[in-house]
Amino acid sequence: MMVRRDQVAIDPDSAPIATEYYSEIGQGWWDPKGPLRALHDMNPTRVAYFDSAIRSRFADQPPAATKVLDIGCGGGIVSEAMAALGYDVTGLDMSEGAIEAARAHAAAGGIAVDYRVGSAYRLPMADGVVDVVVISDVLEHLHDLPTAVAEISRVLRPGGLMLFDTINRTLGSYLTAILMAERVLRIVHPGTHDWRMFIRPGELRAALAERDITLAEIKGMAPARPPHRLIASILRGRGLGEYELNNSVRVSYIGHAVKQPARPSAVR
Repeated sequence: MMVRRDQVAIDPDSAPIATEYYSEIGQGWWDPKGPLRALHDMNPTRVAYFDSAIRSRFADQPPAATKVLDIGCGGGIVSEAMAALGYDVTGLDMSEGAIEAARAHAAAGGIAVDYRVGSAYRLPMADGVVDVVVISDVLEHLHDLPTAVAEISRVLRPGGLMLFDTINRTLGSYLTAILMAERVLRIVHPGTHDWRMFIRPGELRAALAERDITLAEIKGMAPARPPHRLIASILRGRGLGEYELNNSVRVSYIGHAVKQPARPSAVR
């Protein structure tokens, strides 16, 4: 029986994820036509959404004064884009290989990002010191979602933002993200995803609410090309192309949530 993702952890042995691959590809992280082309294709759209949400929430706060923690940053594709917009970015990933690639690329481009090796289940940050947590293309890889959300809540200051994109657990997401993307078209490394790890919006909302984080908005995110043109483009080696936001969360969705002030203690 499928468990609710907001309630219990999933045994990693029962739902293995092929993470070793991302530790080994080095500067392949930064090849826009390479094995992670899909991440590069979607990055402008999701970073633009993240930037808009931050500027709306912290209208009077300059980007340089806004501390951003990018959890599961990999080779730094999102971290660098956020740093280029002026934010004070810390990138965190459990893969030493990915962090090495991220540090090398940032140094070569003169981009200032504080990259660290660490786990989403034990963030190397003090309580309430982060304005924004970005967790992009990561939630669906976490076996223990409740613990990760607890850590996100701990490091976020009251009023802070959690920004995310992830994959819904539906028949459509199985057909799109696993059957087509991994097994047929192979635009995603096989074994990257396990359908049981995908997260329904209601589950995410409940997990966040349990830790005083309120889901403020979700929107669908998908390639802009219609399916027949999208497949033709992939078969010709041209990738997915531009992404767009829409109103369908059937497969992938993006959004933001707000950390609420601490609940007052009950008077006895």
